[in-house]
Amino acid sequence: MSSANPRALDFLTGGGEVGSLLRAHDWSGSPLGRPETWPQALRSALSTCLNSKAVTAIYWGPQFRLLYNDAYRPFLDARHPWALGRTMAEIWPTMWQALTASAQQVLDTGEGVVAENERLMMERGSGLVESFWYYSFAPIRGETGQVEGIFLTALDTTDRTAAEHRLSDERELLMSLVETTDVMIMAASLDYAILALNKANADEFERIYGVRPKVGDNMLELLANQPEHQAQVRAGWGRGLAGEEVTFIEDYGDLGRTRPYYEVKFRPLRNASGDLTGTYQFVTDVTQRLREQAQLAEAQEALRQSQKMEAMGSLTGGVAHDFNNLLTPIIGSLDMLVRREVGSERERRLIDGALQSAERAKTLVQRLLAFARRQPLQPTAVDVAALIDGMAGLIGSTLGPSIQIRLDVGADLPPAKADRNQLEMALLNLAVNARDAMPEGGVLTVSARCETIRRGHRTNLPPGRYVRVSVIDTGAGMDEATLQRAIEPFFSTKGIGKGTGLGLSMVHGLAAQLGGGMLIESAPGDGARVELFLPISDAVVLHNEEPAATAPVDRVARGTALLVDDEDLVRMSTADMLIDLGFEVVEAASAEQALHLMSTGMAPDVLITDHLMPGMNGTDLAQEARRLRPALRVLIISGYAEAEGLAADLPRLTKPFRNSELATSLLSLVATS
Repeated sequence: MSSANPRALDFLTGGGEVGSLLRAHDWSGSPLGRPETWPQALRSALSTCLNSKAVTAIYWGPQFRLLYNDAYRPFLDARHPWALGRTMAEIWPTMWQALTASAQQVLDTGEGVVAENERLMMERGSGLVESFWYYSFAPIRGETGQVEGIFLTALDTTDRTAAEHRLSDERELLMSLVETTDVMIMAASLDYAILALNKANADEFERIYGVRPKVGDNMLELLANQPEHQAQVRAGWGRGLAGEEVTFIEDYGDLGRTRPYYEVKFRPLRNASGDLTGTYQFVTDVTQRLREQAQLAEAQEALRQSQKMEAMGSLTGGVAHDFNNLLTPIIGSLDMLVRREVGSERERRLIDGALQSAERAKTLVQRLLAFARRQPLQPTAVDVAALIDGMAGLIGSTLGPSIQIRLDVGADLPPAKADRNQLEMALLNLAVNARDAMPEGGVLTVSARCETIRRGHRTNLPPGRYVRVSVIDTGAGMDEATLQRAIEPFFSTKGIGKGTGLGLSMVHGLAAQLGGGMLIESAPGDGARVELFLPISDAVVLHNEEPAATAPVDRVARGTALLVDDEDLVRMSTADMLIDLGFEVVEAASAEQALHLMSTGMAPDVLITDHLMPGMNGTDLAQEARRLRPALRVLIISGYAEAEGLAADLPRLTKPFRNSELATSLLSLVATS
C-alpha cells in the first residue's frame, strides 16, 4: 500500500505476523477504509494491541469489526487472516451471541466490563469447543468523547478452570466417599473433643450409645451417664491420643444385646511442626467377617463330612448293585411261586409276605441310593401329587409324633418336569429344616398347586405354567438378615455340628437346574414358607417305581431269547421267567460268549443282557449284536447304580423285577419295533 505521508502508517509498525498482514492488506474494499484515513483513536489502540504480548483485539464501530494481534490469531484457526476487518457476527456467529450484551453495555454506558471464567463455545474446525475466559472490554473514545470501539484484553483460562473443576470434583468425590462409606471415620483432639466425623460413625455411635455425636462434642461428656462405655472409649481412644498407630478388634454395646465386633485403627494427627494434636480412627464392622471365619471352619468340617458321604455313596452304589443281583432271583422266584399258587394257604401267605418284604427291600435300596449318591439330574414327568402322598409316611417318621402333617394337593395337578429322587430329597430336606424350627411341636403343611406366572413375578421366572410345591411350618421363623442369607451354601443357624447349611442351597440349586425357582417367606414367630416352582412337563408320567401291571402273556412275542448275565443266579431266575412267558432261552455268561454264539449261526429274536459285566458291557454288546442283526430287539437289564453310560435309545429294565415287569418290557419292544 502507498501513502502520500510516509509516516501515516507508523502506528502499524511491528506487530509480528499480523502487523505485516495489516500493512500488506488491500483495504480499498473494506468499510474501515484505508489505514491512513483511520481515526487517531483507532490508530493508537491498534498500535497498543499489535505490540502487546497478551491476547488483545479491537472491536471497531457499531458492527464491531475485528482487528487483532498475534496472540489472538490462534483462536481464529482457519478464519485467519480472512477475519481481518470482518464483523464479529460473521466471525463468531455462535459465540458472539454470548458477548453481545457485554459489548453493548460498553457502548451504551461508556464503562468497561470484566468477566471471569466466562464459558464460551468457540467455533473450531467442524464443531464447537467449550472454553473458559477472563476478559475485559474497555471503551475506545473518539475525538468527540463518544465510544467508537472496544479494546479487548483476554486470558484463556480453559486449562486452569478444568484443573480447578477436577480438583473440586476430586474434593467432592473424596467428601462423598468419606460421607457415604461404610467405614466409620472420626477425628478427636487431645481432650476427646470431636474434630470431624462422617455419617457412618455418627449413626453407629448413636445406635450403640443412644446419643448422636456432632463436631465440637466431647465424647467423655456425651457418655457421662454411661460409665462402663465411657471407660471403654477412654481406653481405646487413649491409645490413639498417646500417638500410637494401633489396630485392634473389640466388641461394643450393651451386654444384654448383640454386641458387634469392630476393627479399630488409630492414626495420629500432627500439626506442621510435627506436634501431636489429636488422633483419627477408621472403624469397620467385622462381625460378619468373624462369623464367616467361623462358618469357614464349619464348612471345612462339612466338606470332610461330604467327602465321607461321597465315599459312602460310591460304596453304597457297589453294594446296591450286588444287593439288587441278590434280590432279582429272590423276587423272581417268589413271584413265580405266587403266580403258580404253590403250597397250602398258610404257605402261600408266607410266600406272599416274603415277596412283600423283598419289594420293601427293593424300595429301601432305591431310596438309599437316591439319598447317598450324587448323580446328574434325570428330569422326567413326575406326578407331584402321588410323590407327596407316597412320602407322607417317610416325612412323618422323620418329624416325629409332636408335629402334625397336613397335605393339601390341588385336583388335576399337571405333571412337573423334575428328577423324582432329587425332588424327594429336597422335600425331605425342607421337612427336616421345619422339624428343627419346631422343637416343641407344630404343624407342617405340604401343598401343591398349579400356578400361572406372568412377567414381573417375584421369582423372575419366564412367564408360563408351573407346579408350585409349598412346605409351610409353624416354627420360630427367620429375621430379615437370616432370610437374606438362607440359601447361601454352608450358612446355618443351627450351630456347629448341628447342620451343614447345605439343605436350602441344594433345594434352590435343584429348582434352578430344572428351570424353576424357589421363594422363602418368613418372619420371627410366624414360621417359614418355602415354595418350589417346577416347570410343567409335556411328557407322560411313567410310574417306574410302581409294580407293573401284568402284561397278557399271549401278547408277548414268542421266539428265541439270548440271555446274557455274568451272575448265575440272576441268569437262572430270568431264564425261568422267559421260559414261563413262552420263550426258548439260550444263556451266555458274558458278552463275548453271546457274540460268539451269534457269529456261529445263532439268530435270536430278542437279546436280553445285563449292563455291567466283566469285559464288554451290555450297551457295547447291543451295538455289536445289531451289526450282525440290525433288526434285533434289545432289552438292557441294569442295577440302579448302572444308569450312567447306558445308551438313551436302549430300553431298560431295572433290577430287581417281577415276571409281569419283564413281560411289559418285552411287550413294549414289540410295540416299538
